[in-house]
Amino acid sequence: MIKCAIVYGKESDQHHILMEAAEEFFDTVLAVPMEALRVVYNGEGVQVMYKNTDLTDFDCVFLRVFGDEMLFGENLPEILESEGVYTQVDVDSLTIASNKFYMIKVMEDGNLPVPKTSYTLSTQETQRVAEELGYPVIIKIISGYGGKGVMKADQKSDLTPIIDTLTLFEQDICLQEYIDNPGEDIRIIVVGEDTYAYKRIGGEDEFRSNISQGGKREDYEPTEEMKDAAVQAAKLCGFDFCGIDIIESENGDFYIGEINFSPGIANLEDVTEDNVPEKVMEHMYSQVLKTRSPEKPG
Repeated sequence: MIKCAIVYGKESDQHHILMEAAEEFFDTVLAVPMEALRVVYNGEGVQVMYKNTDLTDFDCVFLRVFGDEMLFGENLPEILESEGVYTQVDVDSLTIASNKFYMIKVMEDGNLPVPKTSYTLSTQETQRVAEELGYPVIIKIISGYGGKGVMKADQKSDLTPIIDTLTLFEQDICLQEYIDNPGEDIRIIVVGEDTYAYKRIGGEDEFRSNISQGGKREDYEPTEEMKDAAVQAAKLCGFDFCGIDIIESENGDFYIGEINFSPGIANLEDVTEDNVPEKVMEHMYSQVLKTRSPEKPG
């Protein structure tokens, strides 16, 4: 009997789609709210408990968490891996995903095309970096997601009040060069070595193209170079499943803007012609079969 648990955060509204897909492959599928988990260390090892169920007894655990939950979630991959449980992320993946600057650094170190990016703490340094990058400039909260905490300053007078507000709320600031484009980007979903892509187009007068911010999806076929870069980015950051956001400039160059650890998965077949949640769970199942410990109860 092969068992799969899907751990979801309080802001997740699509885990039920993964549940339905998982039921096609696994004998037991359990939905687990992150807030109901507890990690227990005892003299015999470690347990990840949900009520009276220990997730370290499962064959695989899919993690779908957001924002503040990432701090707790960062511990789970290492614990689960140490107990022979497969997850779709490596030990350090959530640490990378929760810091936009670190994420860019990892990809730049891997020779992938990324926008010029800077991490600052003071107002003075932020203003100096913005002048170096040139206006307009993109401001990101280090741990933002879903387009939240992403702003654009067209000039210095726009930047100052944004910095003041972020400083007031003790938010670290990540500055990024603005890649001139018509308010759209390319989302490539990576599942293992496979890719599924579409274009995201922002709403009227909206530079962000996130679907959660009013954007829409359109069919799109990325270049082989884009696909290869997306798969490489996922590997560098330790993801078996993620969303890679690619910005294409007007001169045809492309840049990886960031990696989304928990990309939207609802209705993707409308633009990809593939059942992506089913592909994800099929990949999870195949990895379990490859790595399943003979000591696991069957």
